[in-house]
Amino acid sequence: MAVSAVALFILPIFCLIHHAAGSKDGIVGFGISLYTDLCCQACHDSLSALYLTCTTFDHHGMEGMEGMGDMMMMGMTSEECYATNKAWLQTMAYCIQQNCNADGYPAEKQAECFSVQAVGGASMPTFHDSLPPKPPTVELAGNATWLNVTSLVNGDVYYATHGTLGEFAREEYLHTKYSVILYLVIIGICVVCGLLTQATSLLPKLQKQLQASALWSRLRYLIFLPALLGSRRLEPLPGLVGYVPGRALSIFIGVYVVLNVVFSAVSFGSFQPNIWFLSAEFELCEYVGNRTGTLSLVNMSIAILFAGRNNLLIALTGWSQTTFLTLHRWTARLATVQAVVHSIVYTLAYFEPGYEGAAAYAAKAAEPFYWWGIIATIALCLAAGFAFLPFRIRFYELFLVLHIVLVVLSLVGCWYHLVPHFGFDYGYQVWLYLCFAFWAADRLARLARVAYYNPLGGSKALVEAIPGCDIMQVTVFPRATWGFGPAQHSFLYLGGLGKFWESHPFSVAAWNTGSRQPTSAAPVSAPPSDGEEKGVNVSMRAQPEDEIHDGPPSIRFLVRAHSGMTSRLRRRLQAASAVELSVYTEGPYAGHRATIHPLFAADTILCIAGGIGITHILGFLQEFYAGAKRQQQQNGRGVVRAKRLILAWSARERSLIEHVKRNFLVDAEGVEYSFWCTGSRLELGSHGVEEASRTKTPDSSRMASTGVAAAVVTDGRMDIASVLRASVEAGRQTTVLACAPGGMADEVTKGVVGCVRDGFRVELVEETFAW
Repeated sequence: MAVSAVALFILPIFCLIHHAAGSKDGIVGFGISLYTDLCCQACHDSLSALYLTCTTFDHHGMEGMEGMGDMMMMGMTSEECYATNKAWLQTMAYCIQQNCNADGYPAEKQAECFSVQAVGGASMPTFHDSLPPKPPTVELAGNATWLNVTSLVNGDVYYATHGTLGEFAREEYLHTKYSVILYLVIIGICVVCGLLTQATSLLPKLQKQLQASALWSRLRYLIFLPALLGSRRLEPLPGLVGYVPGRALSIFIGVYVVLNVVFSAVSFGSFQPNIWFLSAEFELCEYVGNRTGTLSLVNMSIAILFAGRNNLLIALTGWSQTTFLTLHRWTARLATVQAVVHSIVYTLAYFEPGYEGAAAYAAKAAEPFYWWGIIATIALCLAAGFAFLPFRIRFYELFLVLHIVLVVLSLVGCWYHLVPHFGFDYGYQVWLYLCFAFWAADRLARLARVAYYNPLGGSKALVEAIPGCDIMQVTVFPRATWGFGPAQHSFLYLGGLGKFWESHPFSVAAWNTGSRQPTSAAPVSAPPSDGEEKGVNVSMRAQPEDEIHDGPPSIRFLVRAHSGMTSRLRRRLQAASAVELSVYTEGPYAGHRATIHPLFAADTILCIAGGIGITHILGFLQEFYAGAKRQQQQNGRGVVRAKRLILAWSARERSLIEHVKRNFLVDAEGVEYSFWCTGSRLELGSHGVEEASRTKTPDSSRMASTGVAAAVVTDGRMDIASVLRASVEAGRQTTVLACAPGGMADEVTKGVVGCVRDGFRVELVEETFAW
C-alpha cells in the first residue's frame, strides 16, 4: 500500500518533468537541452544578422529617404537563400570545423549541427560539400553588415556569442537542478518518514525494538515531541501573531528555508563582453530574477500539494492536515518572498549601467507579459498577507474565498507572464502544470467523495440542540458509511443555510454501518424527565456491537457554534429544538493506520479530551468497544491489545458531559472515567446545580472511576500532569490520545515529554486543529 501511494504521487511529477517526446517538452536538463551544439549555435548567431547577396529588402515607405543607407532597409533572408548561398555555406562550414574541433566535437556531430544551423535541417548541401577548398583569410569586421565572400568569423564576435550562450545555458540548468533538488529533498523527507512509519505499523517486532531503544527515546524526548522553546505549540502566540511549530517540524521548516536561501543565492556567474546584456550588473539581475522566479513556481506547486485535503502524503506519513497546512503556509511565504525578489531585481536591472533607468523600465513594463507578472506578484502578496492569523480566525469564510480567488489570479498571471513571452522553450510552464494538477486532483477527489456518500439531492440530517450549551448534535444519514472509522473527520456542506460552497470539518463522534436509508428523520421527542435526554432519536443511541448494524447508515457529529455556518445553524434551532436539513458530507478523512497504530499496540490507552475535542475520542471508543467484543468472541484473538482504557475529559458545559454520558458512553464496560467541569455554577442551571452538588474532588491515588455511571464530575480544571503520572506504569507501553484546545494540548505534550524523560514508554497520538 505504501509503495503504491508513493508511485501514485511520484509518477505524475516525473511524467510532467521528464516527458521528452518532443524537443520542447520537459524542463531544461530533463527533456529540454539548451545549445547542445554550442559552437555551431555560436557560429550561426555570429553570422545570421549579416545580409547575403540573395537577401531581399522591403523598400515600402522609403521614398524621400535616399542616403539613409542600409540602416533603413528591412532585409529578409529565406531558407532557400541560405541553402544556395556559397559565401554563407562555406563560411558556416569553416567556422564549425575550426571552432567545434577546439570544443572536441567529432566530424559526425559537426555534420549534424551544420545541417540544423546552416540549412534548416535539410540533407543537402552537406557539411563536407560546403567546406571551402582553401581556408579563408579575410576576417569579418566586428560591425560588418554583409557577407559577400567566404570569410572568417570575427573572433571577438564569436567569443562574445559563445560565452554568452554558454553562461546563459549553465544558469538555466542550475535553476532547474536546484528546483529538482528542492523537490526531491522536501518530498523525499516526507516519503522516507512515511515509509518508516508504515514499516513500524506493519512490523510489530520493529516497533518493539524502537520502543525499547534508549536512543529512540532520547530522540523523541529531545526532538520529536517537545515544543521548539518552552511548551507553546498549538496555542497561538500573544496577539495572535501566529503559531510556533513543534521542534521536529521547526527543524524541517528550517531545512526548507535554508535550502531556498542557498539555492537562491549561489552559483551565479557572468560573462562579458555579452551580446545580450550591456553590463555585468544587468546580467546578474537577469540570473537572480530567473532563479528566484523558478523557485517561486516550485514552491507554489508544493504549497498547493500540502494544502490539499486528499494529499497522499497524509496517508503515507500519518501527519495531520494541520501539520501539512503549517508546511503549506511556510512554502507559500517562501514562494511570495521569491516572487517579490524576482520582481525587484528585474526592476533594478533597468537602472544598471548601460540602460536608461525609469524610461527603459516603463517601456518594458508596458508589455503584456510584464504587467501580467506584476499582477501575479501582487496577488500572491495579498494572498499571503490576508492569511494572517487574526483575519483567518475572525473572518474564516471570507479569508477562504479571498485566498482561492487571489491564488487563481496569481496562477493565471504566471501563465500569461511566461507562456506568451517564452513559449515552451525553457519548460517554466511545467511547474504551473504541477500546480494545476495538484489542485485539480484534490478538487476531483472531493467531488468523488461527495458523490459516493450522498444521493443527488443531498443526505438527510437531523440537527438537535443540546440544552444548556451552544453545542448541537448533527446526525447525517448518508448513502453509505463504508470506510468510516476511529480518529476521522468529515466536511459538511449545509447548502440550505444560504452558502452552498462552504464546508467545515467535524470529527466523527459515532457511525452506524446499517444498510437501510430513512424516509425521514425521526421526530424530536418531548422534553425529557428524570434525566432522559431531550430530542434524541432512539435508533441513534449508543448500542452494543451486536446491534450496531440496526437502523439506517448514519454518522453523528457534535458541533459547537462559532461564527459563519455554525452560527447560522444555531440560529435556525432557536425556534425549535430540532430541525431537518439536506446536507452533503465529504469524507471520511484521517484515521490512517500510520496515525493510530500506536493505539493498537499499547498496554494502556489514556484518552485526554478538552471541550468539544471529546468527539475525536468517541470514535476511537466505539472502535475499542467493538474490538473488545470481537476479541471475546474470538477467544482473545484480535487487534486490541490494551487491557486498560482511561478517559479523562474536561469541558466547560456540564450539560454536554451529561449528554455524552447518556448517548455515547452507555453500555461501555471496562473503561475508567474522570470528568471535570470548568464552567461556573451560575452557568449550569437548576439541573446542573443539582448535579454539581453531588460532585467531589477525587484524591490523587484514584484519578478515575470504573464505569460511566459511577464517574463523578469534578468542578475545576483537570490536573493533566497528575492524570498522566497516574496512568503510566514502568515496563508497560502507554499511548496517550489527545484532542483539546491549544493550551491544553500543549500541556499534554509537555507532560508526555516529562514521562519519556523519566524513562516511561509513552506514545502520543494527537488530533490537532489550528487556524
